[in-house]
Amino acid sequence: MKLRLCFLWHMHQPYYKDPETDAYILPWVRLHAVKDYVALPRIFRRFPKVRHTFNLVPSLLVQVRDYVEHGAEDLFLSVSRKNALDLTREEELFLLRNFFSANPGTMILPHPRYAELFNRRDAAIRAVGRGATPGGFGASEYTDLATLFNLAWIHPLHREEDGELARLYRKEGGFTEREKTLVLDRQIEIMGSVIPEYRRLVGQDGGELSSSPMYHPILPLLIDSRAAQDALPGAQLPSLPFSYPEDALEQLRKGREVFRGFFGRDPAGLWPPEGSINPAAMELAAGMGYRWAATDEILLAKATGKAVYRDFDGVPQDPGWLYRPYAASTPSGEISLLFRDHHLSDLIGFEYSRWGPVDAANNFVNIISKIYSKLSSIDYASRKESYVVPVILDGENAWEYFPDSGEAFLSALMDRLGSLSPAIECIPVTEAIERSGEPEPLPGIPTGSWIDGTFSIWIGHREDHEAWDMLSRARALWQRHYEKAKRSGIELPESLAAAREHLLVAEGSDWCWWYGEEHFTPHGPEFDRLFRKRIKAAYRELGETAPDSLDIPIVRPDKIPSVKNFLPSPRGYIRPRINGKLTSYFEWSIATRYVPAPEFGTMHRSGTAAMTCLHYGFDESTLYLRIDLHHRIFEPPANPVELEFLFPGKNRKVHLLLYPAEKAVRCAIGTIGEVLSEKPAPTMPDAFKAAFHKVLELGIPFRELGCEGENQIGFFLTIRPQGSVGERYPTYGQFTADLPGSDFEERMWEV
Repeated sequence: MKLRLCFLWHMHQPYYKDPETDAYILPWVRLHAVKDYVALPRIFRRFPKVRHTFNLVPSLLVQVRDYVEHGAEDLFLSVSRKNALDLTREEELFLLRNFFSANPGTMILPHPRYAELFNRRDAAIRAVGRGATPGGFGASEYTDLATLFNLAWIHPLHREEDGELARLYRKEGGFTEREKTLVLDRQIEIMGSVIPEYRRLVGQDGGELSSSPMYHPILPLLIDSRAAQDALPGAQLPSLPFSYPEDALEQLRKGREVFRGFFGRDPAGLWPPEGSINPAAMELAAGMGYRWAATDEILLAKATGKAVYRDFDGVPQDPGWLYRPYAASTPSGEISLLFRDHHLSDLIGFEYSRWGPVDAANNFVNIISKIYSKLSSIDYASRKESYVVPVILDGENAWEYFPDSGEAFLSALMDRLGSLSPAIECIPVTEAIERSGEPEPLPGIPTGSWIDGTFSIWIGHREDHEAWDMLSRARALWQRHYEKAKRSGIELPESLAAAREHLLVAEGSDWCWWYGEEHFTPHGPEFDRLFRKRIKAAYRELGETAPDSLDIPIVRPDKIPSVKNFLPSPRGYIRPRINGKLTSYFEWSIATRYVPAPEFGTMHRSGTAAMTCLHYGFDESTLYLRIDLHHRIFEPPANPVELEFLFPGKNRKVHLLLYPAEKAVRCAIGTIGEVLSEKPAPTMPDAFKAAFHKVLELGIPFRELGCEGENQIGFFLTIRPQGSVGERYPTYGQFTADLPGSDFEERMWEV
């Protein structure tokens, strides 16, 4: 019996080009290119026994080429290139607000100068707003910031291979404009190796490339938006129906054509965006020539009426059912479907960054070995000759949570997998399907995505509905123009094709990913603006006046970071008993509550945040905080968990160690950058209180924070289980919290 493990790494970024300026608004294609797109296949090349499948979305390839061959720039790159002496005040603010867009624990804090600038950032922003010299930020600080931001995003592999980059990364600061320019030029050089790297992967490295529709749309919703109700009966739909199967076909056709132009071959495999399938979408894919598609195990459960159950080790109770290709029959022919192992995929995507690299690799390989053993124990008469374990995940966003962009973990994992028994092999998807014999017939093609088996993320919220209605009106208008041109018998004008291209971009899944309650990015307003600009551009090409509604943001104001991270005053003073227990509901009933939402990243996380809720309040002299923590961070319970509250504007830090087995906490107060002992400081103020039992509760005197009589304070916190990089709240920026000031009771009385 053979067990074939198939890795599929999904590489995708939205189409960031502004249709009005032709500049890219956000830098993520460039930054992920220099951090992930080249490094991953190079790391994997060291382990030839483990061969991979990559999914490259065509619109991503087009953007990479635009940087390399046409000199395209994004706003971040343009500001980076500017001499720091010539920066305007707006550009200084842009740098301060955006050039810490990186994981603090793995990309900012490891470099002392970057960490120093990070801790001075909020004071600098306030100073710029007052027209003052930004908190001591002058030209040298801005040069260092732009250099370090761009250096931090370059994968360690590239930094180590390039002597100049290695030297600059070791430099403590004081970068020159020439050195900054060198970093930026090296980024474009690295981008230039993206396409050649993947051509080599499918050539001499024996890997495979799969594709996706051109602009990453949710195919079933383009074909008919009522598919949302097929996936989730009773789901609320936008006011206007959307049903353009010809657009779904065009997205598939165009994507396949672009892929062929880059690699000189047609892809055998399709990653339907977000694993979204239904019978109509698979019929189009089969008719287009795709031989296989992949999605999530939740849709296999839907198709067969059988749930996925796992034991304590994560091994499915019925692995023979999950680990096989299925044959899906459509009027256009048969297409094989693979259903990814959600658990294994999420371990890599979301969990192993908290582990040591060797421990994580060993854990993954142990699960694979146990899967093989369980499959071997299946009764011989019903056992197949081979099984396929699909591990499918985002190939770019996971790695910034690993200390070295995941290189040590991936190297350890590939080394272990390459040394397994010949009965367990790691090969590309098409090869695994071909070696699996006759696929199992699928009872029917299910409808849904890999997130909860529904399309709610993209069409379930009021903001989603507003966006779909805007798109529907524009698409219907285009159709009328198209039919009129066809009836007239004239050659279709180029403007009609240009308008359609704008609409195809607007059909991408990424815009609605950020609408609604489920996800947050500090760049939400930019995503919203790009979506509406695409639709406005379509009206412009059609010679029509765009509706005023396209100038009104869809995204709610409270999803803008400065609003989202604001903690308003509680409705009155609170006086909780600091004992770590939920003594009384009324202790915290009027406190301000903050519940974390999933932050920036393109893949949906099944794991849970370390903090489930923050409660905030105060009385006349003390700031009170309650942190509700998820039980997963206390596994195993013998290990302590470290928390830190940092108040950058006050240069104060509260350091805590939680001991879950003892239900105890040790704490200390000091300055940012100070190494604090795990034991209480001898001068620990009597009025400071901390307790941990069921929850963590703190009472911090205002005088210890230097904020007596003030109206606001800024802070953030980090939570680090032992051996983990940890999590930061909020992920971007800091909380801005109201304080009582000198007139709190009078203000509350007026309310």
